[in-house]
Amino acid sequence: MITTIDAVSFRVENSKLQVLFYRRPCEPFVDNYALPSTQMDEVQDCSLEDALLRIFNHYKLPTPAFSEQVVTLGSHDRDPRGWSASVVYLCLFAEGQTQDELGWQWIDIDKVLNGEINIAFDHLHLVEQAISRIRMKSRYSMLPVHLLGETFTLTELQQVFELILGCPLNRAAFRRRINRADILHDTGMMRKGNQRPAALYQISPEGADILFDQLMYGCAQ
Repeated sequence: MITTIDAVSFRVENSKLQVLFYRRPCEPFVDNYALPSTQMDEVQDCSLEDALLRIFNHYKLPTPAFSEQVVTLGSHDRDPRGWSASVVYLCLFAEGQTQDELGWQWIDIDKVLNGEINIAFDHLHLVEQAISRIRMKSRYSMLPVHLLGETFTLTELQQVFELILGCPLNRAAFRRRINRADILHDTGMMRKGNQRPAALYQISPEGADILFDQLMYGCAQ
């Protein structure tokens, strides 16, 4: 039986949510896009997390800012080479943490979900599982903050939530939610640009793990 760790990795670039793929150099599914993955190694891997980190170390990619298991699945028809099982991880990379590397490609999530690229195995289903997880968790946690840099404005924080959820959020309600949680630290620095300067914040060490007692919805709710 083939047993793999598959990483569904996300970043935000140019206000787009992107997923990491590579083109398979051999059969099966030669030249199709596939998720970063590795087979379990009983000698090297003391845990599932060891195998996950080995994926990124092998391809000289940074350790994700956040990762968690999404699902474990298996069947006889996932891989034409035989019965296979996979432990799927959701991985988030912070702004500026990644670069475009030779052999790897970050693809807009809309192109992936709309079927605009050929994807190997059942990896489209794995992406759908991961995006469902991040969208649900974004309604009651600070999960999207892992996609931002070390410092960010309140507007940038709201925008990354809106990007994940796919809908606009009421500005006043969003800021009340964040302020009540008391999880942001004002750095005293400002983001300067075409518009008026905006305060830069950092999230507290425990803030990234906070769970809200109410789900977050868009303006229409």
